[in-house]
Amino acid sequence: MTLRQRLWARAEPLLAQVHTHPFWTGLCDGTLPPEVLRHFAEQDFRFTVPAYARALARTAAVAQRPEQGALLAGAAGATFESLDRMARELDVLADRFDTPEPADGISPTTLAHTSFLTAVSTASFAEAIGGLLPMTWFHQQVCVELRRRLVPGTRYTDWIAQYCPGDGFDGYVEAYLALVDDFAATASEAELALLEDGFLHGALYELAFCEAAWRLQSWAETTSERNA
Repeated sequence: MTLRQRLWARAEPLLAQVHTHPFWTGLCDGTLPPEVLRHFAEQDFRFTVPAYARALARTAAVAQRPEQGALLAGAAGATFESLDRMARELDVLADRFDTPEPADGISPTTLAHTSFLTAVSTASFAEAIGGLLPMTWFHQQVCVELRRRLVPGTRYTDWIAQYCPGDGFDGYVEAYLALVDDFAATASEAELALLEDGFLHGALYELAFCEAAWRLQSWAETTSERNA
């Protein structure tokens, strides 16, 4: 069994929960409250995606081979460049739907997720490529399901079309998975354990992120829950 197959076996139960989460099912059939989508998009644009881009850049800097560094640096650049598009899409969401302003600042889950991305990218190459992989792999798999289950003509059809990357993204995901398998060929058991643990934690955050958006999570909500 290759390392990617082992990782897939660990990710599959979590991915199934992501696919059936009311955030994504509501996005597909148009029943998702607009304020929930805006919360998701705001947290993604302002915090998660920039943190992911910086983590990719740091990981590229410590890559063991030039082709690995080139792949990760290219992904970091493309991720930074996507922020302009995401800003425009947020403006479209705000104009199209009469929704309240999202809670100001980073949510508890987003803070934990972005802190994790920073931590793995400054720990070791093994932890970094494992911890960062779910944001790439889960995004690909979520978009496959979004396209398959989308109810045509619903109010989020246009947003889904821009959220899901073009065909070239599949090639990048495959290159990243090949990098993981190549690394595994010479890695120690300790390095493989770090990579797999990082991957599992990163995958858990993919589920936690959509759950936080669904709940419109904020620090005020967390404080009120604690006081209750």
